[in-house]
Amino acid sequence: MTARRSRRSYAPLTREHLDRLSAIALADHQFFTRADGRPEFADRRVAVVLAQGGALHYLHGDVGIKDLDVWTFYAAVPGVGFPAKRNRHVDFGPSALGRQRYDHHAAKNPAELARFHRWEQFQGRRVDLLMRDLPIEPTASLPAVRTALRSWLEAGEASTSRRPPSSYYLAQKAMILIDPRRRRGTTVWPVGI
Repeated sequence: MTARRSRRSYAPLTREHLDRLSAIALADHQFFTRADGRPEFADRRVAVVLAQGGALHYLHGDVGIKDLDVWTFYAAVPGVGFPAKRNRHVDFGPSALGRQRYDHHAAKNPAELARFHRWEQFQGRRVDLLMRDLPIEPTASLPAVRTALRSWLEAGEASTSRRPPSSYYLAQKAMILIDPRRRRGTTVWPVGI
């Protein structure tokens, strides 16, 4: 465990870290699907993944971890829209990954500076929790879920929009499966690894 602040941690990202991220994602799922939240998605969670630089660091060990991007995917509810922009930021807690150092001079506006001050109170790295739905049944097999995830990423990767979707940016790095647990640590993206 370390409380040292750094822009990036180069400590190995381990299976135990994925286990902790799974628990964090489960708590977020429970918050999201509470009675006064989006209970219609309670039984529709199909996958949780580690994405972006954290996933690359898990694979190669030399990228470094600034924060941890965790995405939860749900089976779409026919006729029900999914929250377009839903994300939360929580504390990973004490670990060998240390704490993130924020550059206050780089803040683009007062709101971002306020977020930096709030996140500096975290005991560990910041975990960004994001969600999307996929056009899949909640009982879909894991191979079908992986196919749906890859299709979503491939569509994003092919985007030529001036404002690309989040899947465009996610397709630039990697994705590691956190849940279902039996396949934890499996590479979902990039294809071929």
